[in-house]
Amino acid sequence: MSNIEKVIVVGGAGNLGGPIVQALAASGAFTISVLTRSGSGHTFPAGIQVFETDYSPSSLEAAFNGQDAVVSIVAGAALGEQKKLIDAAVASGVKRFIPSEFGSNTDNKEAQELVPIFSRKVEIKNYLESQTGGGLTWTGIVTGPVFDRSLKLGVLGFDISSRRATIYDSGDRPFTASTFAQVSSAVVKVLQNPDKTENKYVYVGSFTTTQNEVLAALEAVTGDNWTVEKASSIEKVEAGKEQVLRRRNSTAIRPLITAAMYHERSGSDFETEVGLSNEILGLSKEDLTTVIKQVVNEL
Repeated sequence: MSNIEKVIVVGGAGNLGGPIVQALAASGAFTISVLTRSGSGHTFPAGIQVFETDYSPSSLEAAFNGQDAVVSIVAGAALGEQKKLIDAAVASGVKRFIPSEFGSNTDNKEAQELVPIFSRKVEIKNYLESQTGGGLTWTGIVTGPVFDRSLKLGVLGFDISSRRATIYDSGDRPFTASTFAQVSSAVVKVLQNPDKTENKYVYVGSFTTTQNEVLAALEAVTGDNWTVEKASSIEKVEAGKEQVLRRRNSTAIRPLITAAMYHERSGSDFETEVGLSNEILGLSKEDLTTVIKQVVNEL
C-alpha cells in the first residue's frame, strides 16, 4: 500500500479525539482534517481543515474526497452511523478506515457475551470486512481502558478524592491499559505502518497490571491507607446486563464494562492472551507509578 498522507478525523473534538488530532498534527507526517456535525461550533488549531456534515452521503463524500484515511472516534449512539462513514469512504477511494474501538477487546467472543453492547462494534468490523474488495482496508486499535482519564473519573473502581477502592474478586486479574498519549501514538504509528496493520486488530498498551497493583501504587503515591470494598465481577456483570438490556439504562453501561474487564473471561490481558503490537509499531511501555503520580498531581 502506498503511504498515507491525508487523514480526516471524525469525532476530533471529543475527550479522546482532541489528543489524537494533536498527535497526528505533531507528527508532521500528515495533512489533517476533521469532520464535525453541522452547527456544532467546534474549533480546531490553525492549519486543520474543518468539514461540516449532516451525515448525508453527498456531504460525507465531499469531505472524504482525496483523503487517504478516516479515523473514527465516535461514541455511543453514533457507533451505528459508522456504516455511513464506511460507505462514503468506499465511494471516495479512501485507503484505510480506523473504526471507533480504543477500549475493550470486542473481538473476544467471551467478552461479547459479558457485554452484549459490544455487538455494535463487532457489526461495524464485519461491515468493514465486507467492503475490503473495493480497495478499502481497516485497522481496529484495541487499547484497554484509557487509564489516566478513567482513573481521574473513578470508573476503574478507584476514587482518588475519597481514597476508596472497589476491588473485584481477588484483585489479581491482569488487564492491559493505555494512557491518552499511548492511544494517540498508536493511531499515528498505525497510519505510518499501513502494510503491517492492514485488515486486523492491533493490541497496544502502556502496561499490564492488576487492581491490587494499582491500589498499592495509589496508597504509596497518596501516602494514605485506602478503604477497600470487595465486589464480585460475576454479580456486577449480571446486574449490569439486566440494567442495560431490560431496563434500557444507559448509565449502567460504563459500570458493566468495568466489571466485565475484571472478569476472568474478559480477554483483558492482551499481553498474555493475544500479544501486543507495541514493538512492531515502535511504542514504548510506560511506568504505572509515574502515570499515577501525574494523575494524582493533576487532581
